[in-house]
Amino acid sequence: MRSRVVSVAGALVILSGIVSAAQAQRPQGRGSAQRAAAAQPAAPSTPPQLSVIGLRIVNGGLGSNGTELQPFNDHPGTTLSIAVQAPKGSGIVAVDDDTSKLEAFADDKGQSLLEEGRIGPFPKVAEDGSAALVEVEVRGRPSAGATSLTVQGSLALTLANGSKPTRVANVKLEEGQTFKVGATTMTVNNAKVSDDGTSITLGLPRSVLQTLRETRFFDAKGAPIEARRAGSGYMNQKAEIEFETKTKDKVVTMEFELWQNPRTLKVPFNVQAGIGSLTGGKAADTTGSSAGKASETSKPEPATAAKKPAGPPPAIGPTDGAASVEAVVKQMQTAAVAGKGGQVLSVIYPTDRGTYGQGVAMALAFLPMGSMGDEKAASAMEKDLDAFFAKHQIKPPFTKDPEELFKGVDLNAFVTDAFAFMKGHAKKGDKPEDYLPVPSGKPENVKVDGDNATASLSGKDVNFAKIGGKWFIRL
Repeated sequence: MRSRVVSVAGALVILSGIVSAAQAQRPQGRGSAQRAAAAQPAAPSTPPQLSVIGLRIVNGGLGSNGTELQPFNDHPGTTLSIAVQAPKGSGIVAVDDDTSKLEAFADDKGQSLLEEGRIGPFPKVAEDGSAALVEVEVRGRPSAGATSLTVQGSLALTLANGSKPTRVANVKLEEGQTFKVGATTMTVNNAKVSDDGTSITLGLPRSVLQTLRETRFFDAKGAPIEARRAGSGYMNQKAEIEFETKTKDKVVTMEFELWQNPRTLKVPFNVQAGIGSLTGGKAADTTGSSAGKASETSKPEPATAAKKPAGPPPAIGPTDGAASVEAVVKQMQTAAVAGKGGQVLSVIYPTDRGTYGQGVAMALAFLPMGSMGDEKAASAMEKDLDAFFAKHQIKPPFTKDPEELFKGVDLNAFVTDAFAFMKGHAKKGDKPEDYLPVPSGKPENVKVDGDNATASLSGKDVNFAKIGGKWFIRL
């Protein structure tokens, strides 16, 4: 089955309940997060955050056959660099470029650049697993006058649910010496002493190398030894890893921190990037990123009332809308608990209802991530979701335009059934209403300006608009 793990689009971040639908699935932590603790952190409730951090466009070369002198010593084409940030409490073990997929690459003039498109080989993963760098490559180049690019696809990531250290005492730094790390046998392939210390090469299975987050060295008194990872490689299933250490001791204690419960996910992305989005040190977010979060050094822009839509407002029915901002939120909350999707949708601005349905679909897609440590439970959840989406004739990716996603779909029935699905899959002891994608709490600091209003819900600024004397929430 194709994984549907996606994040809530920026337009829906204001609805904290959508995020809660994923967060409610998070298992409780079972101990300290310190290195010496044996317990694992909780499974991540959000997918990795993706952002664009580089763009390269190479035109034709010069000289013999246009290949003698080539810009950046590269073939003509367009390359986009995507940064992948691991969720808190987890780590990126690997990026599989073979099973990752590039689906679309076009400029804002409508020209497809997908010729010979691919997810570039040898994606890089940070040693601590906190981030990865993936390049998306095509032979096409933007049209004259184009200012931005849109790129869609999915990345196949192996994501781990925390890490666990294992110490091995009395490791003899002699060629051919073996020792156990759990059930794995490692071998000292080489230990060469120099004026600065000792170069150590260990032999280990490739599968273990891929889950090795960090390696630490200690002397006979337990004091840390300065060391760095100098390189690694593999051939078939055999691997080697090399360290440079500041010691000449013949016997050391080693600590291997291994990623736990690795799980492969398909993370969809939908990137829009141009030169302007890559200047000033700010990365361009994808629609699958945690949009709306200000960085530690940036200041959020002050909230403003929603602008009136261009042209006449959309038509509403006699049961649409509510008498006040407070009544809108109250109706969303009570209708969701009662499982009445139509009543929730009726207080959402008419042209935003498809976007809300899209957010509900994304919230559903989050649910298997709460069972990352339980393969059987995650598989059962995915099968239930397959059947649910098939019933409503909704097909991924959920990042496509809501009109296309819900074409021919009864949106009221879908949202109603989605509420029932979320409540039915609530874990024992949890409140089913915590799973529902509606805002929690009461509106605060309500400010009305004609037919527009703003309010704060759970610390997030939310916009509202009035049509025909009735209020609606804006996404």
